[in-house]
Amino acid sequence: MTTKALKGVDQEVWNLFKAQAASRGVDMAEYLGMIVEQAQKQNTKEWWNNLLSFIKTHKSSLTDNDVAKMKAFRKRFRMRRNLDELRT
Repeated sequence: MTTKALKGVDQEVWNLFKAQAASRGVDMAEYLGMIVEQAQKQNTKEWWNNLLSFIKTHKSSLTDNDVAKMKAFRKRFRMRRNLDELRT
């Protein structure tokens, strides 16, 4: 097991972090992993939303049908990724 230090975390925030991990029944390392994974998902979702919004608002050679296909692909991809996560 490797121990790392987080600099600049005040005691109140650290205690809140430990309490949240305990309330979920996981150790702090696992809870930190969950937080990072959630942040990655949020960043991906935000990126897709920005891309699709840009495509929708700017003239391009993409049709509404193309955008709909992209949204459908995104939905299928997320569902497949969620199934893969359940399997592991």
